[in-house]
Amino acid sequence: EIYTLSLHDALPILAIETPDYEVVEKVGNLEIRRYKPHNVARTLVQASFSKAGNQGFGRLAGYIFGGNGDKQKIAMTAPVVQVPVAETTAKINDYWVTFTMPSEHDFNTLPSPDDERVELVHVPEQHVAVLSYTGSWSESKYRKHEAKLLETLNDNTQWVQLGETTWARYDHPMTPWFLRKNEVAVVVALRIQAVSSAN
Repeated sequence: EIYTLSLHDALPILAIETPDYEVVEKVGNLEIRRYKPHNVARTLVQASFSKAGNQGFGRLAGYIFGGNGDKQKIAMTAPVVQVPVAETTAKINDYWVTFTMPSEHDFNTLPSPDDERVELVHVPEQHVAVLSYTGSWSESKYRKHEAKLLETLNDNTQWVQLGETTWARYDHPMTPWFLRKNEVAVVVALRIQAVSSAN
């Protein structure tokens, strides 16, 4: 059975667990976080920036609400994350939409998804540069904070960007726009480590 839920249907039950990390450096409002290894469920969608999250959410919510081999319900976590496969100026793009799996679940014991468009991935420890902000879910607001994140990262730190920037949303759509917690983030490495790896 394939479930079709949207952000509006399912986010009211957002649980409280979020990925475990520690802040290793702070530059103004920018945090460099070290995230512990964790597991995610993700799905690839082709959509506009504003619609990608809702499309992916329905598939992933179906998986944790019992759309899996064990018919097991898995607790919801926050945030809902989306990241482009590659940056483009096109209005339609490929995005990974991701849920973090609760820490109580081992990767090898997570039930297999019924929907073949959903996959489980183990994410190793990584450093991530994060800029938090409150406000609307508009693409323009995201782009403004993305530019600020990358500018601060490039001009004021010893960390370099690895891969594409991600967008994380923590709240239900009915949360007043001025109270919504959002983050723009990117995986990073120390400049000297990145140069060594390249060589």
